[in-house]
Amino acid sequence: MNGQPKKTVYLNYKSVYGIETVDEINIENFNNRKEFRNEINRLCREYRMTGQDVYTSSRSTKEWREKE
Repeated sequence: MNGQPKKTVYLNYKSVYGIETVDEINIENFNNRKEFRNEINRLCREYRMTGQDVYTSSRSTKEWREKE
């Protein structure tokens, strides 16, 4: 991805306990934007099959950022 800013998409889940970030995907790990979007969609489907209604976000939770 020449000349493009770093892009990370976070998968968040909202429950009665609040919002939780469950995964992150970085565009730098893919050959092109289409592969990146396909992986985001695949992961969202898998999380939803487990009962977690995840959504994509450009922000992670504070706990996710502090875990590293």
